[in-house]
Amino acid sequence: MQRGSGLPIFLLVLVVIAGFVFVVFNNSRPTPELRVIVPTEAQPTAADNAWQTILREGFGSDTTPIPTVAIPTAAFVAPTLLPASQLDLTPFAPQVANVNDAAPTLSASTPTRAVSSPTPLATNIPLTVLPITREAQEFQPPPLVPPLSRDPLGRDHYWMRRPVDSNALNNSGLFYYAYGSDGPENAWRIHAGIDMPNPIGETVRAAAAGVIEWANEDFQSTYTYGKTVFVRHEFGFDGQPIYTLYAHLAAILVFPGQIVQEGDAIGLVGNTGRVSGPHVHFEVRMGGDDYGATYNPLLWMVPYVNTGIIAGRVTDGNNDLAMDVDVTIRSRATGLVVDTTTTYIYRGTSVDVNPDPVWGENFVISDIPVGRYDVIATINNERITQTVDVLEGTTSFAELSLFLQQSGG
Repeated sequence: MQRGSGLPIFLLVLVVIAGFVFVVFNNSRPTPELRVIVPTEAQPTAADNAWQTILREGFGSDTTPIPTVAIPTAAFVAPTLLPASQLDLTPFAPQVANVNDAAPTLSASTPTRAVSSPTPLATNIPLTVLPITREAQEFQPPPLVPPLSRDPLGRDHYWMRRPVDSNALNNSGLFYYAYGSDGPENAWRIHAGIDMPNPIGETVRAAAAGVIEWANEDFQSTYTYGKTVFVRHEFGFDGQPIYTLYAHLAAILVFPGQIVQEGDAIGLVGNTGRVSGPHVHFEVRMGGDDYGATYNPLLWMVPYVNTGIIAGRVTDGNNDLAMDVDVTIRSRATGLVVDTTTTYIYRGTSVDVNPDPVWGENFVISDIPVGRYDVIATINNERITQTVDVLEGTTSFAELSLFLQQSGG
């Protein structure tokens, strides 16, 4: 065995011993102080809601408080109305001036409204319950605007408005008591105007501008018309003056000598004079102010929008005007009758009605919707028919002649 082989063993022993000493030395050092950390639970901080803080600090206490409504505690009691006997139903009193006041002279200049103070005229008009004469839902179209003359030959003269508004109960004439007729069963006097039935108190308006010539009762010394307004207009026809008359009024709102414009309120519908019910009687007079100077108002008063007028002449086998003959208007589009009237009646007196100076008619039917129609009359059991076209705001003329039919003309 060689001697050099023991050295590595000796070195190995020394390394082991040195390591053991190092371990013993480290373990023999004093142990550091042990620090024990005990966890603690943090307490949350109180946080008020914003609105609670605002209320606690009294914010807004010096501002205007929100109003509150007291809750009623008493039992509800329905209100009561006064009995009819205790209500004030006195109608509006008319106003007139001295009837001896001179009327101003009309001129070409624009008239101005009179400002003189009228004196009241006492009135005692009983209020009555009126029967409804037409369905409440019936529609009245608006009228066209006067003055109007659309006829290519200039024959029309629709220069006046309707004396009653479209929102009234009625602003068209009674079909069964037309101008120039004697009413149902031929029992009434020959009609010199048209009637517009309405409740007492409905406004009556001037059909055109002019001056008031009469505003009182007993017009032309007769009680028949009751309270009446008579207007001389600022225009004429063929050099003749034009007048309008408004009769049976409950109250008069103008006075003699006063100048009025188209549409001015001049009275209220009533039942004064000789009447069968409340209405305004409307007349057009030309050339004179007497009863025999009347003309058919339907040829002077503007028709409704989208409607026209049918006027005509019915003659018998001798080519004379046929009186009190029924005239029927039938639509060619529907085959239905849209209106009827009768021809004028002449008595051969100084107070007869008059045909229009242009048209020379003896019947007129107004407010016929635009379209094509058959105009039918029966004379001596012979039927005569003529077809006409109705245009808005114009007069269509029908000639129904038994003489021409028999002669083949």
